[in-house]
Amino acid sequence: MLLHFNIDLRFDRSAIIDGQWYRILTSNFVHSNYAHLLMNMAGVGALWLLHHHFFNVTKYWLYLVTMSFACTGLIFIFSDNIDIYVGLSGTLHGLLAYGAIKDIQDKEKTGYLLLIGVLGKVGYEQFIGASADLEQLIESRVAIEAHLFGMLSGFAIAAIEFLLNKKPKH
Repeated sequence: MLLHFNIDLRFDRSAIIDGQWYRILTSNFVHSNYAHLLMNMAGVGALWLLHHHFFNVTKYWLYLVTMSFACTGLIFIFSDNIDIYVGLSGTLHGLLAYGAIKDIQDKEKTGYLLLIGVLGKVGYEQFIGASADLEQLIESRVAIEAHLFGMLSGFAIAAIEFLLNKKPKH
């Protein structure tokens, strides 16, 4: 059951087409139920603990919002099978992918494990699907497309950041 206060903030394809573009961002910050909200908040906390050294608060929020826009924007463009979407998991996959790349750039071996883990999880979901138990827990379809688009947005931001910080050779 979708929490009643989420109805005006969720990704609703028809409402977005009718001009309510704000939903592309706000849908990432509303959830299908309290279990969904708690899992996403645990993910935010775990990723902050794991990769906080790559961010200050401003940069974290900038990247979180950018990945959220990218993730749901890509859902809007490429996943016309999704009419309703809520949750932060796509963005969390993006932050994890970004952190894995940053770990690798910093010569932290755990970055390779995180990279293999996020690629493996997203790949598994694309071919096998999401866990039925998870869908039952959150009382909603798991939008595996969001996980893919989020991961890709994390890789893209890491690549853009790398290119912007690359020193020219003279």
